[in-house]
Amino acid sequence: MGNSDARQQALEARDRAPLEATDLIRYRSAGHILALGDEAALEHCDGLPAEIDIERVPLAGGSVAIDGYLGAFSVGVSDAHGNEASYRADAILDLNPQPLLAREMPPPGYYHALPEQLNAELAGELESLAGEFEKPRYFDYDASICAHSANGRTVCSACIDACPAEAIASIGDRIEVDANLCQGGGSCAMVCPSGAIRYRYPNLRDNGKRLRDMLAAYREHGGSEPVVLFHAESWAPDAYLDAYDNLLPFAVEELGSVGMDLCLSAFAYGAAQVMLLADEAVPASTRDNLRGQLGWLHALLGPLGLGSAHACLLAADEPLPAVDATLNIEPSVLDMPLLKRNAIYQALDHLASRLQPAVDEVELPAPAPFGEALIDPGKCTLCMACVGACPGRALQDGSNRDVPEVFFVESNCLQCGACVQTCPEDAVTLRPRLLFDREHRNRARSLNSDLPFACISCGKPFASTSVINKMQDKLKGHYMFGSQRALDRLKMCEDCRVADIVDDPEALGGQFDPLKGFRQ
Repeated sequence: MGNSDARQQALEARDRAPLEATDLIRYRSAGHILALGDEAALEHCDGLPAEIDIERVPLAGGSVAIDGYLGAFSVGVSDAHGNEASYRADAILDLNPQPLLAREMPPPGYYHALPEQLNAELAGELESLAGEFEKPRYFDYDASICAHSANGRTVCSACIDACPAEAIASIGDRIEVDANLCQGGGSCAMVCPSGAIRYRYPNLRDNGKRLRDMLAAYREHGGSEPVVLFHAESWAPDAYLDAYDNLLPFAVEELGSVGMDLCLSAFAYGAAQVMLLADEAVPASTRDNLRGQLGWLHALLGPLGLGSAHACLLAADEPLPAVDATLNIEPSVLDMPLLKRNAIYQALDHLASRLQPAVDEVELPAPAPFGEALIDPGKCTLCMACVGACPGRALQDGSNRDVPEVFFVESNCLQCGACVQTCPEDAVTLRPRLLFDREHRNRARSLNSDLPFACISCGKPFASTSVINKMQDKLKGHYMFGSQRALDRLKMCEDCRVADIVDDPEALGGQFDPLKGFRQ
């Protein structure tokens, strides 16, 4: 059986895999359309069928604010004299030379067209807007592992910056996704360092099963040198299928949902090459993010003996690049984990065990979400602010062993910068990299430790020695610590410090009565 026959079996196996169901997002529209443009542009609406419920709003200077989605648009218009008017509509027909909404993915129900583009096809689409409509809920969000905020500071805004639909917003210490605006672009899940926001339909585990079953069936039926081509469902791969009998197309809702997790797993499941087809419909920001993912992937593939031609971003109709080395390993049979970081580590461990990388670690271009944190012992006071801020629990407090100590688990590190932003001593730095050794990656190691400082009054350990020394240096000469006794109170635990203040006649100038408090 040749590659073509093996491919047919592979595609049937791919499509047999069931997908976990998701919620549905519903829109209700009465079909009332608001047309926005100058008088000349609005005259072109005369050619639209009379059945279309259209309201014309002439624009002459001023400003326009559009908010909402199919069935629930609100529009505010002001003219050059400051007069304001508001409108509600089910859909928007924007006839301006440049779109009033400059989003790469405009909301459902928003149409931008030049007046001369009001053809029969667009008219038919506008006429069909009345009714109830559904789409899948494309995302899941787990706030407990989100790196968006720490200690009141915004740390990570990768998903907000990447969303081509502008459907994600910050709401304090977490993010919020407007499901009505989300159109499954997938960029948010691709760039999220922790996997807090992930693609839901299909989810990573289901896509992994489809990918594994497809490649397994291809091999079982005699296929060789399989090339996986990820592409958006809206794009037809017919020309590639005709040109390459070893090409296995893998359609996704949006190409932006394909990150390093799926690409690396495709190699682990037996792909010889992995291609991502970016047709004209893929937003420019999504292409940029995909290039970033491939940059990290290329850095990992190099030590494994694979060049950048093994994983590429292609434009439509661009030929497949030739490769020097052929990947020939025993494929993984493991299920794809639901969480992206686990999926990446699982695929990497499989490849590393078979291909034996030439180095122990590989440096990654920033802002890769893998790497190590470094602490300068000369600056660190072991205040544990970094530990409290770390969303991935990469930094951990090891002081339960009676020694003030900060531990670090590299596999958990998101390189989000929460520790850097939180450290009051500027003692923390980050270095993006990835360790091939799984045991080294998962092992907790000490970044800094200190001797515990014992209270000079009762002997109880209550702080690190470096904290006490730094407090002594900073407060020496301060008017509140003018006497040696006052300065020595910094070396006491909280209980002994209060007791010494009460006993010290100079501490409060005789203004404190233990039974009544401060005298008036």
